Amino acid sequence: MKIEISDLIFEVKENIRCYEELGDKTADKWEKEFMSWIEKAKEKKIKSVSFEKDGIFFKIKDEEEVMEIADEYCDAVFSGSVKAYWEKFK
Repeated sequence: MKIEISDLIFEVKENIRCYEELGDKTADKWEKEFMSWIEKAKEKKIKSVSFEKDGIFFKIKDEEEVMEIADEYCDAVFSGSVKAYWEKFK
């Protein structure tokens, strides 16, 4: 299944905002870092990202994976391992 990047960003940010101690600032930081990762994905031809004429899409197994992306990022923020999160991000 694939999801448009703008929809993925919206959903992940909404899930990050569920953590009261993180909120908008952390959600916006994830978006900025994700867009940077997308640019690198274009160069590296990462299989989970497809660049099509009608948009950019991210491949996921199911909708639960969107929540996992957010939860893993929040865990990385809490543990101080955000750099490692992006290094292993699909």
